[in-house]
Order: sequence, then C-alpha cells, then structure tokens
Amino acid sequence: MKDMNTQDTDFPDYEVIISGQADTVWINGPDGSCVGRFGLMGVDLHTTVSEQMDGASQCRLCTHGKPTPEDWTLFREKASEWWNVEIPADTVDPRCFSWTAAG
Repeated sequence: MKDMNTQDTDFPDYEVIISGQADTVWINGPDGSCVGRFGLMGVDLHTTVSEQMDGASQCRLCTHGKPTPEDWTLFREKASEWWNVEIPADTVDPRCFSWTAAG
C-alpha cells in the first residue's frame, strides 16, 4: 500500500501511514504524536501529546480487542469528524482481519 503522507493529502496537519501489509493505519497529529491507530489489536484514538501536557486525557476512544468491520467504520468516521482526515474504506486489507475467512 502507498504511504499517504502530507505531500499528497488534503489534510496537511496530519500524516496518515499505512503498513506494507495493509493491516495497520496510523494517524500522526500536528505535533508529530500518534493520535490514531487501527490494526489487529483494535482501535486507539488519542489526544496529541501537546493536548495531554495541557491536561487532556490520553484516550478519546480505544477498543483494545480484535477489530470488527464496525470498528474500522468507527475509526474512519472519528478521523473525519475530529481531524478532517478522510481514509478510504479500502485502505486496509480485510483478509488480514478475523472478520473474513482468510483472516
């Protein structure tokens, strides 16, 4: 999969990185900290380190379990809602996850 970096996206304050196996997506915030991760162990959506240093809690929404198709939808919806980061539905390979027979 292609690395969606800040040079080819419409959200220059955020960086979206996709693993080569298309089984993990990371979103890095304006301060460089990881604010989002979707992968084999679930969903992590966090505040930035800068926000945490100002008193915000770390987790905004975390599942800590094997992801479902609904978790993938939720991850994408929250990335759009909170950071205006649009991640296409076909970014991850569903064969990597337990919701498919090949996973």
